[in-house]
Amino acid sequence: MALGFGLAWTTLRIYSVALKLVVAAVALVEVAVLSWLLQLGGISWSPCTALVAGTLATFFGLVYSLSKAGRRRQMLEEVFGGRISLATFQRILKADALPPFAGEKREASVVDCQIFNRRELAGRLSAPDFTALSNAFSDAAALALREGGGVLTGSGGEQTRALFGAVLPDPAHAAQAEEAARAVGERLKAFRHECMARWGVEPYCQVSIHSGAMIVGVFGSAPLNGFDVVLTEE
Repeated sequence: MALGFGLAWTTLRIYSVALKLVVAAVALVEVAVLSWLLQLGGISWSPCTALVAGTLATFFGLVYSLSKAGRRRQMLEEVFGGRISLATFQRILKADALPPFAGEKREASVVDCQIFNRRELAGRLSAPDFTALSNAFSDAAALALREGGGVLTGSGGEQTRALFGAVLPDPAHAAQAEEAARAVGERLKAFRHECMARWGVEPYCQVSIHSGAMIVGVFGSAPLNGFDVVLTEE
């Protein structure tokens, strides 16, 4: 059973068909070799059940991954993987229409999180400490934004940004953005206390919200492209 689950996961999570088959074949060969080694040691164990379960799991997993639903899931994981919560991913996956990858004007909200005294902090801290502080800030903000239903478009040293109502139309996008911004503020309070205790510095954090008409879509060229927005109103 464990082999079957493992091979089913392999066929779903590995995008290359050739690599799927290679991994599945290696796993099945290992089961057969294990059975032979056990028999040499005087332990009788038939690999038939495991081989049948593994083969069937590979077959049905491969069929799903090549289906329309499987290809859609793969595309969404490539665009949004790691940028959204599991609940948000399921909402996008189950939606009737795909997100507006090619571009569309839409009412949406953006939450931006920044450290405004970064230059001062960079001058006072060592490079490893400054990097650790920046990463701790990004982690804290990104986690709250994802949990609030946002779609991260950037989570680096300069800025952490999330979109609400941009991927899927949502008339409550502004309220969701405000709730997520409050959650970020609470997490950043703990982050500032940690910075004072660990490095003796206090970062000045700001969380801002912009709601209005935006152009949403996938911007940039691969592999640096990603879903983002361009504001059309100030």
